Amino acid sequence: MKSENPVINQILDAYKPIWSINHATSLMGWDFETYMPRKGTEERGVADSQLRLLYKELLLDKDFVDLVELGKKQEGLNDAEKGIVRMLERNITKQIKIPKELTEAESLERIRGNMVWRQAREKSDFKMYEPYLKKMAEIKKQIAEKIGYEKHPYDALLDTFEEELTVADLDKVFGVLTPHIQKILKKLLDSGSPFCKEISKLGKPKYDIQKVDELNREILTLLQYDMERFRMDVSTHPFTQAMDLNDVRITTRYEGTDFKRSISSTIHEGGHALYDLQCDQSLSVTPVEGASSLALHESQSRFWENIVGRSKPFVQLIAPLIRRKVSFAGQATDDELYLYFNTVKPGYIRVDADEVTYNLHIAIRYEIEKKIIGDELTVSEIPEFWNDRMEQLLGVRPTDDSQGALQDTHWSSGLFGYFPTYTLGNLVSAIIASKMRKDLQDYEENIRNGDFRPVREWLRLKIHQHGSVYAPKTLLKNTFNEEGYNPDYFVKYIENKYFGS
Repeated sequence: MKSENPVINQILDAYKPIWSINHATSLMGWDFETYMPRKGTEERGVADSQLRLLYKELLLDKDFVDLVELGKKQEGLNDAEKGIVRMLERNITKQIKIPKELTEAESLERIRGNMVWRQAREKSDFKMYEPYLKKMAEIKKQIAEKIGYEKHPYDALLDTFEEELTVADLDKVFGVLTPHIQKILKKLLDSGSPFCKEISKLGKPKYDIQKVDELNREILTLLQYDMERFRMDVSTHPFTQAMDLNDVRITTRYEGTDFKRSISSTIHEGGHALYDLQCDQSLSVTPVEGASSLALHESQSRFWENIVGRSKPFVQLIAPLIRRKVSFAGQATDDELYLYFNTVKPGYIRVDADEVTYNLHIAIRYEIEKKIIGDELTVSEIPEFWNDRMEQLLGVRPTDDSQGALQDTHWSSGLFGYFPTYTLGNLVSAIIASKMRKDLQDYEENIRNGDFRPVREWLRLKIHQHGSVYAPKTLLKNTFNEEGYNPDYFVKYIENKYFGS
């Protein structure tokens, strides 16, 4: 990016080494989750922590901080230039409050704890992982105190992932959403809805992993991904990692049964990737490349996974591909495949959850994180609290730790405050769908015919091209005239889909 303002150009030139460290740690993070040998953990932890310290040192260099301060005083800046200054000031303000000892401790614990979490999950042994989680939770509490907050220490961590997000915001969202979803779920289950009847002939048999991998790649081609800027690999927990705007990588998973999980994971992560791939190239190697926030990012993955990927037109589109690649699905009708992708069934695992129950899984994690950071719950109490709340909200109780508190990687990676953005992403995805349908009259027909250009272009113009130039709440207001994260669109979407009203 070249600015007409010489101070902004100086800032961007000075930012390049900082950006490069982010690029390197992103690549190392992707490697850690995909191909790194397990015994490389300790050395990788050292390398990662030292790079993060170097990042902090360069970001907080007095000359660079002074330059950003000078940028704040410039008049006549355009939106992108204001965004650059805003993002840097926001990052500097946080980092300057966190001692380097805490930065190093969190980085080392992230690598060590994540590897132990993997082993504990395999053995379904929370006690094995508990001391590592205790250490990470204490580190995050200290970081929250250093950053500061007005009302609740969890606010400091929430704001790290979603600018200006607070406990008050989330209490309001979940206070409306959770009881609505519980009522919808009860109505579906009590009515004997066809959506609640498991299609065992599709979900139970073992599939050929190579064939489903080929199927996933055909679907990505159908969705028009540029394979010169994008790649897919395999990991235990699917994720997306953008090294930059022209190197975006996703992973998926293959568990051998219930092939929709792998397809949904692939489409989900592809949705994340598209945000970065469609960001305006002029924002490359700047502080505003990539998504505005995690909730906006998640809105893209959930839009593609659920609103597009589980829709009847899309299922009809990929049904012939499925029948060719999944032998036991050869005789399945389009309606059976549609019900299979949209089966509503309370279960233990968040990443396998259907659209109706998914946000109840997030509500549990939100309550736990808020209580842990607020010193209302101890780490050792997490499994019991988790199981109790799952039984209350979903009507199922985990029988082992791998079904409960050990199922997600987030806490081992220090990502306290991340989980709520999944629900916010669901809410925003429904807002997007409502607005898009009004703008694109041939929306369903285009999907049925495999023409995704109008949908992709609409998303590019409304959201993707802006990167993180605007704060998320500002983007929602500017683009959709929405104040905050309105749950009404999502509730209406679910009611219309599952009850046809």
